[in-house]
Amino acid sequence: MRIVFYLLILTFLAGGCSQSGNHLEFKNTNKYARGFQIDRGDEVTKLTVFNPWEKAKNISVEYFLIEREKIVPDELAGKSVIKTPVERVICLSTTHLAFLEALDETDAVAGISGSQYVSTPKIREKMERGKVPDVGYGQNLNYELIVSQKPDLVMVYGIGGEVTSYTKKMEELGIPVIMVAEYLEETPLGKAEWVRFIGVLFNKNKQAEDFFIHIETEYIRLKNLALHDTQRPKVLVGSPYNDSWWVPGGESYLANLISDAGGFYLGKENSSHESYVISFEHALTWAGEADIWINMGNYVSKKEIVGADERFGHLPVFKNGKLYNNVKRLGSHGGNDFWESGTVNPHLILQDLISIFHPGLIEEEMIYYQEIK
Repeated sequence: MRIVFYLLILTFLAGGCSQSGNHLEFKNTNKYARGFQIDRGDEVTKLTVFNPWEKAKNISVEYFLIEREKIVPDELAGKSVIKTPVERVICLSTTHLAFLEALDETDAVAGISGSQYVSTPKIREKMERGKVPDVGYGQNLNYELIVSQKPDLVMVYGIGGEVTSYTKKMEELGIPVIMVAEYLEETPLGKAEWVRFIGVLFNKNKQAEDFFIHIETEYIRLKNLALHDTQRPKVLVGSPYNDSWWVPGGESYLANLISDAGGFYLGKENSSHESYVISFEHALTWAGEADIWINMGNYVSKKEIVGADERFGHLPVFKNGKLYNNVKRLGSHGGNDFWESGTVNPHLILQDLISIFHPGLIEEEMIYYQEIK
């Protein structure tokens, strides 16, 4: 099987399409996600993933899903065909585990990448019993181990176009693969909506839909709650990594979360959807304006922050503001559940941020964040 890449101008037809013998009805019902489309047919469902890595332009990848007991139609010869429901899957991103847990499909996991970062308790327990091996990542993927696990599907993500060399290699070995690009979504609900995409693979459309509707309902309720407080604290994000201070673009996932929680993100004027680097001098200017500083790496105390760079101790927000970090669910092995279960629970992250920005509006304890003292 071979993944077929079609170079497209991203213009979508509002009608349907058909394949001989298998009508595919256009049902792109996504409310927030931009990275995928589902076309359901009588016998075949087509999944399309758009621009599945950073800076990809006008690229789409198509997958054709057919029930396990059905015969693959001749017209799908040479296409990427996936038999459903998937029973054994290898996940090359820990975020994929969060979607599987939401659908009660963690038992399907037959391998992972980056075992040290896994937070999901059921998967960690299986890893400790040797049931879920680490298959490596990128150039160090262990193809022999992947084949030995007999997966029905490998869920892949890629930072750049080089990911196609890995998918091609697996396809040559007869292993079905699928690109999952939820991490590129710009909105919290767009990222969470990928549970619908994953649900199709396991024939759990209704469960996925019900899960997402619950998340959406709670997210909107909390967003509206934040509107009750007209004060919008100014928020500084990040800290230097290898001497580069990366901050989210003004239209990014985290920037949208901050806005929805009733905060004013310092950096909002930047129109990028991706992270970018600012100078320490620029950060110092923002630190003089900020009321709150969040997401500063894995630091759990002010002592650690100053120990990493004594200049932090001179930041106005460090001395006079509030510091909160998303490290409350930091694992002993190096993983952070904020980036795992938080992917499918943006309403809980939003709830934490509202607690930080608007004390008194939320009664529940914070789940992913804790105050840094």
